[in-house]
Amino acid sequence: MMKAFTTLLLFLWCFILYAAVISGIVIDERDQPLVTRLRFLSPESAVLLTSYTNWFGRFEQQLPAGRYIVEISKGPEYEIKSFSIELSQDEKKEVHVTLKRLYDLASIGWFSGDAHLHTIYSDGNQDVETVARACIANGLSWAVLTDHNTIKGETEWMIASRYGLLPILGEEVTTPLGHFNAIGVSGIVDWKVDDKDDLARIFSDISKQSAVSQINHPFDMKDYFVDWDIKGFNVIEIWNGGSAPNLNGMGNQEAKLFWFEILNNGTRIHATANSDCHDVYSGYSLLAFLPTDKVLSLLQKEFPEPAMKDFIKNNENLLRNWVKYGLHPGTPRTYVRLEELTSSAVLKALVEGKSFMTNGPLVLAQVDGKGPGETVDTLSKESLVLSLKVLSNIALEKVVVIQAGRIIQQLDITGQRECISSTKINPKDGSWIIVEVYGPYPVYAITNPIYLSN
Repeated sequence: MMKAFTTLLLFLWCFILYAAVISGIVIDERDQPLVTRLRFLSPESAVLLTSYTNWFGRFEQQLPAGRYIVEISKGPEYEIKSFSIELSQDEKKEVHVTLKRLYDLASIGWFSGDAHLHTIYSDGNQDVETVARACIANGLSWAVLTDHNTIKGETEWMIASRYGLLPILGEEVTTPLGHFNAIGVSGIVDWKVDDKDDLARIFSDISKQSAVSQINHPFDMKDYFVDWDIKGFNVIEIWNGGSAPNLNGMGNQEAKLFWFEILNNGTRIHATANSDCHDVYSGYSLLAFLPTDKVLSLLQKEFPEPAMKDFIKNNENLLRNWVKYGLHPGTPRTYVRLEELTSSAVLKALVEGKSFMTNGPLVLAQVDGKGPGETVDTLSKESLVLSLKVLSNIALEKVVVIQAGRIIQQLDITGQRECISSTKINPKDGSWIIVEVYGPYPVYAITNPIYLSN
């Protein structure tokens, strides 16, 4: 949906008079250069611009004269540093910033990645190297290139390994009956289909390459989705960055609730969250400043239904917060638990559900020592202990524990960035446990299930 606005937003930017320059370098606590994301926000001028440092931590950005809040970040494991700066006409300012690492989840076997990214080889706005740099700047350890019906970017993508990113080749198999990511392929997957029976052939083609098949944003094409054999695929994308989370009518909420139904029916298909990023600079964020009538006008051509206008009006504040938060690589992302960061290990962890999904909060959950994707033997046990550690670089609001699709506990953590807790679970109340974490909208995280079995 958001891709449709890119050309217009770039057109609008052509009218901005760049009158000042801010430049500098970002380093870590050991004085080593960091590849990071920068955002320049001027509410008075309705400017929200995303940029990235180069491979050596340096940046230079032209801006209209005015007052800005500069935000520098590198994903959820680093602090977010922000400061105000006033830029006068023709002024040049140099800043040096040290960004502190708050958490190191890789040291305990958790690695974050994004399995849905696009480049100029299909309908993305940036080249392969720019997308790879943006992945690193947003704190990802691994990423999957998934251009539509092509793997033309393979050679360039694999070069990203020299910069510290594990690159995995993929393809978004794009058909009239739905979109499916082939994660970890070595060759092209034929996307031609005549009817739903051809979807089984697509799954077979992906499986023959020892790759992972993912159902993408299923409720974007829900009329077809109801006829699919869910067991024919490895994972389901319940959270796509192109739509707002936990908001009825945007697809992600419907996908999550459908997934809960699948789990309750005894099918263990695990979930992923991916950005589906087409523009690493998140030009869509400018929509947060446009008047409502302008947004509705932009939507009119692609979504002429009156229901869309009503939806935007009824959810305006939430949608503005969502696009302002940014649609970058890793927003959202999937953390997988691994013994070693390799392509095969990532694919295996995705299928086994040894993962959690987030656009910020870090959620480490265990039931009697077992984590997401694992099974707790409940034989002769009247209660179990759910242990939680929640970590964040921003203040959060609440933790929600779900058992077999029902909320069994809510923990108020308003204003807290870290939370360690434990609670008792009755195994008779349901066969799986999931933990959600909420912050100021759209901040959110959700685990894959921990299973309870006799």
